[in-house]
Parts: sequence; structure tokens; C-alpha cells
Amino acid sequence: MNTCDVVIIGAGLAGLSAAVTIAQGSDAEIAIIEERGVGSNNPTPMTFVDVVERFGLENHVIGRYRRFTFHSSLGNKSSHTYDVSPLVALDYQGACEELLSRARAAGKVEFVLDRASRLQRMTDGRWLVHVADGLAIAASLLVDASGRALFATDALGLPWPRMFSHCFGQNLGCAAPDPEEVFFLAPSDRFGDGGGWLYPLADGRVSFGYATLSTTPDYPKQTVQERYYRALREFAPYASWLADAQPDHVEMGTIPVCPPRRFVYDGLVLVGDAAGQATIWSCMGSEPALIGGQLAGRAAIAAHRRGDYSAGVLESYQRQWDQEYRRIYQQGVLLAPVSWRQGEVNWNRQIPLVQQLAPQQMLARLRTNWPLLPWWKIASIIVYDWMGRVRRGLVARLKGSSARGVSGNEPSACSS
Repeated sequence: MNTCDVVIIGAGLAGLSAAVTIAQGSDAEIAIIEERGVGSNNPTPMTFVDVVERFGLENHVIGRYRRFTFHSSLGNKSSHTYDVSPLVALDYQGACEELLSRARAAGKVEFVLDRASRLQRMTDGRWLVHVADGLAIAASLLVDASGRALFATDALGLPWPRMFSHCFGQNLGCAAPDPEEVFFLAPSDRFGDGGGWLYPLADGRVSFGYATLSTTPDYPKQTVQERYYRALREFAPYASWLADAQPDHVEMGTIPVCPPRRFVYDGLVLVGDAAGQATIWSCMGSEPALIGGQLAGRAAIAAHRRGDYSAGVLESYQRQWDQEYRRIYQQGVLLAPVSWRQGEVNWNRQIPLVQQLAPQQMLARLRTNWPLLPWWKIASIIVYDWMGRVRRGLVARLKGSSARGVSGNEPSACSS
């Protein structure tokens, strides 16, 4: 058994942001456990340029976008243009490798390339993390940044995130008409109710994909892939742009969204996708991963200095996150079934409303599902949606009954 102060599960942006913060602010010994390699889970995410600058990752930008277009599969679209590029594509693996290098340079960091297989609580209150090759690591604090694996949540039976976005996309060799324009593709009954994306990369490729939402982490991969390939064939004008493009990389995975009410426990914090912190409206995960990791890291520094890793000390992370984001995520949890699943006809009708947004308002919506609505309005939207579903169900049943009645009154060939 090896021992350390902090063990981090996952070497993505969330876990490594926490590692850098802890290493730079304390003398804590840190072990990072990652099965597939540093930054292996998300090759080219889109995020915000101010986030990249804030965390000093400008050298890993592989696309910059001055124009954002929101496009419905039925034709309506809205575009916003900016003086500078507010959105960028990030070389995820390169960014993660740099964060790991910073953490190692600042403190005592050991990287374990293996799978965390089992978790147990020791009698002295520390965590014992078993990895696949038989090694066991004991630590006073466990930072779960395991993403979709939800390592601690699964091992301890903690509350799950409320929803999951199942994504499938490809990097395709194709020069986009405008290398500075990024597209968000509206949710669609045919292609995926989680929406899609298309953005150019600096090396003459584009990233194109679609997502489907569910309330569980398990969803048929074949269904998600089939909907993606249908979008690739049918969504104009992208289908014609990409008709002869050759895929060279698949981007596939599950993003937990809508976080549980609590992600801080005695000796345990959840961050990034493991805490369901991807932004509600567009499932951008880089910003909340970096910020969540930083907040968790600061709480870990305070706990290490006190020698007290109880939830009471660590909850400064939860408190700050709740103060900044909780209400907007609560709104997202309530409105997601209404908004995301309203069908492509209704999404097409909403595009003219999006056209009325100022450019900065559009960015705010991408970031945190702007605007915050009063609770009475949220309740009225939910009730109105429920009444509409009931009405449509009754109409469908009446039409079905009417059709059966007409069919029953028609003379058969034998009777005639």
C-alpha cells in the first residue's frame, strides 16, 4: 500500500486543474490515477477564449471563431458576429499535458497509468483506492474527476447527475466555407434531441456531431450513431459540404449534466463531469471543469493546512459553486425536458427569437442558459407543456377511435 495526502481519479481538465491548484498552494503529496492516458477523453472541445486565457492555455487553441450560428434542421437560423473571437477549439490533450507538467513542477505529484477498480473507507477515515494491477493507494482526500465513469458515485451509491448527453461525432477532412464560423445545430427529432455542432479546426478539418439526451448513463450507442449518420446525410447544407469528407477521428462519449444537490462529503469532492457540471445549454465542459477543479483545489489546500478533511472544511467549494451556478442549473433541470424535447418544429419557430438577442446575450446563453427566470414563470412553462402533451394525447386517441369506427362501419368484401 502506498500513501499520499490527495488521490485524484482522472487526468482530464477537472482533475489536473485541482492538481495544479493543490500543488502550487501546499506541500500535499498527490497521486493521479488515469486509465487511458492524460487528456484522452475529449480531443477537440469548444470553449470560451477568456477561460483559455485565464488558465494560460492559449498555446493549445486549434480554432478561433468570430461568428456563431444557431441553425434549425427545418431551415431557420440566427447568426451573431463578434469583433474578436469569443469561442475557440481546444487541443484537450495538449492542454491537459501542460497542466500535469505545471503540477509536477510545483509539487509532489505521482502519475499512475492504471484503472481505479475499487474504493473502500479505512478505519482511520482515509480512503483506500485499489487499481487494476493490485496496487492500493491510501489518501486523506479523494478528488473524483473520473467523468462519465462516476467512480465514487457508483462505488458509494451517491446521488447521480440528473441527465446525460450521449454524443457521437467525427473529425472530418474538409475545409469549411468560413474558418471563423461555428454552428450549433438545434435539437431534432431525427438527429438528436441534445443538439449538434459543427466547427472548423485549424488544420483543414471540421468537427461535426450530434447528441441524444436521457435520464440514465446507459443509452444504445447504435441509436446515437444512426442519428448522427442521418444528420450527415440530410442536414443541409452540411450534408453537401461533408459529402466527400474522410473521417479520421471519432468523438464519442457521455456527458453527465444537471448536477446532484451535493458533491462534497467527508474526505471526498466531485468535480467536472463526475459532478455533472457541464454547462446546461450547450454541454460545454471545459470551463466548469477548470473552474470546478480550481475551487475544489482551494478547499483541499485549506483542509490540508488544518489536517481536517471533513465536509465542513471542504464545503467552501460547494458553497462557492452553489452561489455562482446552482440556481441556473436548477432552472435547467426543470426546463430541460420541456426545452430540449420540444421537437424540431418548435425549435424552428424559436430561431427568430434568438435572432433578437444581442451578441453578448447569445454568449451568455451559451455559457449558462441565460436568462434566469422567476419561479412562477418556470412553473407556468412546465404546466403549459404538460397541458399541451395531454391535449395532443387526447387528440391522437380520438383520431385513433374515429379511424377504427369508420373502418368498422365499412362493408367487407364478403358482405357485399
